[in-house]
Amino acid sequence: MRFTTLATVMGVALAAMTAPAEAAWKSYVSRGLGFSFEAPGEIKTEKGTYSGKLAGRHDAIVYRSVDDNIEYKAIVIDMTAEANKAATIMGEAEYIFQDRKKVLMDTFGRVDGKFGRKLTIDLPNNGGRTTAAFYFVNGRIVSLQATVLPANGDYDTPEMGRFIDSITFYTVRAANDATELTVPK
Repeated sequence: MRFTTLATVMGVALAAMTAPAEAAWKSYVSRGLGFSFEAPGEIKTEKGTYSGKLAGRHDAIVYRSVDDNIEYKAIVIDMTAEANKAATIMGEAEYIFQDRKKVLMDTFGRVDGKFGRKLTIDLPNNGGRTTAAFYFVNGRIVSLQATVLPANGDYDTPEMGRFIDSITFYTVRAANDATELTVPK
């Protein structure tokens, strides 16, 4: 009995030593854009472009990190010129996100009095699984998206939900040591 217990303890210790290191989760905030979220590792910022048939072409900001073969993205699309068509534009963005993919979940979400939509999809060609949330706030589409890549394979990981559900539109709720997100020039 004692040998079995020692073998179990040694096996657990060996497994912990060989497990990949995971980055610590940090709080990020953009007071100018009006939101905050938590993500693992360091966030990289890049410019992007969003294009939709109804919305047209718009500048976007992508905040991105990758940890343990899970990609985390916060995407902000400036739609201030189209703000009077918010419901239509949000619907188009959600449609583009799930088009030609297997939809596993599609539900409404609400954060800080802002209504949005949450979707989970399987990507084509066994490309992974993505959970996303979309909100239209202050003339912008704000979307958090977490994609479990095939190299990770744990499509039921709670890390996707942890990321998606960390968003707040009350920036005072950001941690005191939150990193201020930059807006690319």
